[in-house]
Parts: sequence; C-alpha cells; structure tokens
Amino acid sequence: MGPDQRLTERDNLLTEIHTLEPLNLRKVWPNEAQDFTPWLAKNLSLLASELNLKLELVKEEKVLSGGAGRVDILAKQVTTEAKVVIENQLGSSDHSHCLRLMGYAANADANILVWVARDFSEYHQSILSWLNESDNIAVYAVEVKAYRVGGKVAADFRVVVEPPQSGPGSTSTARKKTTSTYYAEFYRPVIAGLRSAGLAPVGRGGFRGRYRSFQTGYDKVVYSAGLQQTGKATATLIAYGADRRSVFGALIQHRAEIDERLDGQAEWFEEAENPWMWLATEAALDDPSSIPGAVGDWIVENLLRLREVVQPYLNRVMSDITKATDGSDGVG
Repeated sequence: MGPDQRLTERDNLLTEIHTLEPLNLRKVWPNEAQDFTPWLAKNLSLLASELNLKLELVKEEKVLSGGAGRVDILAKQVTTEAKVVIENQLGSSDHSHCLRLMGYAANADANILVWVARDFSEYHQSILSWLNESDNIAVYAVEVKAYRVGGKVAADFRVVVEPPQSGPGSTSTARKKTTSTYYAEFYRPVIAGLRSAGLAPVGRGGFRGRYRSFQTGYDKVVYSAGLQQTGKATATLIAYGADRRSVFGALIQHRAEIDERLDGQAEWFEEAENPWMWLATEAALDDPSSIPGAVGDWIVENLLRLREVVQPYLNRVMSDITKATDGSDGVG
C-alpha cells in the first residue's frame, strides 16, 4: 500500500469518528423487567467482560423459595459454577434495591452479587464495600450508561465497587479482625507465591472464605487451596459441570502413574457430586488467626507439585474429549 492509499484510508476513518451523545436509560429501555433485563441476559458477555468473569445465564426472573423474592438474573461463573445474582435498576441506587440484594444474598445461596444501576450513592457504595470485607461473598456495583454513536446506540458498564483483590501490592486495610479477614490475610501471600510461579487465581469472584481457586486452563476444572473444617490443609484438583464425570473418569485411568509420581499421597473422591483428588495435611488449625505460615508454604508447594504431575495428563484428557466432541481424529 502506497503513502497516498494510506492517507486516503486514514481520512476515511477520520470521517467516521462520532461523538458520544449520552442517552436517558429509559429512552433505550423503557421498562426494567420487560426491556433491560432481557437485553442484559442476551448480552451478559458485556457485563462479564467488565467484571473479568466468565458468566453463563441460568434463568431470568428466578423466583426464590420461601417468599424471598424474584432475582432479575440468575447466572453462574463458568469456571467454578459459583452462583451469581444480578439485580438491575435503571435509576439511582436506592434502599429498596439494596435491601433486596442483601435478601438475595441470604436466600439464594449466592457466591457473587452484582447490582447494576445508573449511578450509586456513596452511602450504598459503603454498604457494598462493607459486605466485601467479609470475604465470604463477592459484591459488585456496576454503573450502566447508554450513548448514541452516529446512528447507533452503545451501552457501557463501569465497576464502582468490587471485592478487594489479593494481587501483587495488595495490603490489608485497618479494620476489625474477623474469621473471614484472617482467611483473606492468610491467603494473600499464598496467592502471590502461586501467581509468581505461573498459577493464576480464577478471576474475581473465585472461591472465598476457607478456599481459593486457580486456573487449569480449562473451564470447570480448577486447582483449589483449602483449609478444611476438619483441620486439614488441602491442594485439590476438582471438576464441575455436565462433563465432570467423563473428565474425572478419563483422568482416573492414569491414577497408577499419578499416584506413583505423588508418592502415594493423593486421595481420590470419584463418587462425590463434583469429583476431586487432593493432597492433604493435618497441619492446619481450626482457629485461622493461629494458622502458622508454614501451612501457606505447604499449600504453595503442593499446589505447584500437583500441577506439575497432573497437568500433562489433564491436557491429554481434555484434548481427547475435545477431539471426540468435534469428531476429529486429530490428524492434521
């Protein structure tokens, strides 16, 4: 392409640049239930991208048992199948929606709460930030905006409240110590150590409280660090979803080789609802404030050890399942 052609192409692009004209949300979606909720359900990937989560729709207008209300959108996080409740509001945040969201947290057994609104008051942001401090549930406040761009309408999401991150540079804030904040502080160096070794956590909104989840490279199969109520610290591989038994069943065909490489220390739970295998130690204590740093070191060492041994077999299993699903014989 010559210089003149490049200039012509650039000039054509410049003529297509449009300003963003803010629109009243009610002009785009006149009714929350009839217009905005169905649109968001069909375009969940737009919201998921802003949250850095993989979301899958479960049901619109999900009625909860016991008269607890109706959830606008019930979804799940693809990797861990964590329940996600999404509450929509086309106006400014208000007490009614805030109370409703907290009621859903108590009655929907949700792991992640997302409140979408036009804008949020500082008061409501402070409530959601306080809920995030519990480390038992991930809460997001997301502002939605609409614009006219040329002859088309564009929607935009912006996160204004999110769970505290445990990435590099994170520090604990001064707050009252609770069981959950002890877990958050315990896992902070664990996550940093695993991340530096190339084992990344599962986005935002992964397991919380006693557990943290990490990526295998495949949806619905994760590595997990755990502090069990029995007192054990565990390094686990766990499968979820409709294919969980075929994945685990194929993996268990290599059990003899895996067990040998793990010195016979692995335990397998193939009959569980979500089958798993793990390495476990009795070193953890029930009181999280007294868990020695050596337990965190053990988790880092053994999750990396588990990945080193199991990942090649998991790659082979997932490749075979993909080929079988695609009807491919793998010949290029």
